[in-house]
Amino acid sequence: MKEERNKSFDTLDFLFEGRLKPLHSKNARYIFNVFLDNKRYQYLTTHDIEKVLEERGLVINKKEINAWLVSLQNAKLIIKMNERGKPIVSLYEDRYTFDLWCLSETGLNVGQNLSIFMDNKPPKNIPKLADLTPEIIHEIEDLYFTSKILLILYNYGGVLTYSELRKHLAVDREKLAIYSWPDASHSEKPLFEITIKPPTLRTKIFKIFGWVFEQDLTFKLTDEGQNMANIISSRENSS
Repeated sequence: MKEERNKSFDTLDFLFEGRLKPLHSKNARYIFNVFLDNKRYQYLTTHDIEKVLEERGLVINKKEINAWLVSLQNAKLIIKMNERGKPIVSLYEDRYTFDLWCLSETGLNVGQNLSIFMDNKPPKNIPKLADLTPEIIHEIEDLYFTSKILLILYNYGGVLTYSELRKHLAVDREKLAIYSWPDASHSEKPLFEITIKPPTLRTKIFKIFGWVFEQDLTFKLTDEGQNMANIISSRENSS
């Protein structure tokens, strides 16, 4: 029992004195939050971070920003990229370049898991069979197919043709047509997108009659879908 208690303390020490240590500081939390709010961008420059903080009424000098960036990097929450670049969050026309930083996978997971502590909603329980309604059944089936599509795309590099995806899902065209079209019902942003290959003379002719070939449709994970699939995959592997 004592050994288990010591192990728990070691884990907490590692968490709060390691990964989360920089976040003891309010300014470090402000900076980390800038990364979380702008994770749609591939990277942020020090200039981007400074400008976003100023827009939020937070004036932190460049020296302190850089110091906290190094602390967040040491905690493996962010990564400093090898090259330099120009700001992308706000309009920038000067010729100067800046250090580039991006969220690490650890930082992304920390940010997503922190939201759990802020969620006061009661946990949803799986309904009993007697409580099932057609609406609930549809919602469960929709969630199941959405998660399956995410995992299949994730396991095959994030991109598959319509016919390849249908083969891996082992469903008919009608079923995939119902559950595969991207929407934001399970996320604030679309989880995957569907594109059509550049048209040829043949496909242009068929399009006139409303025909689209399966092999001309491509499914691709969005950044949000990639993150969501990564979370689902890690939970699946740890269970």
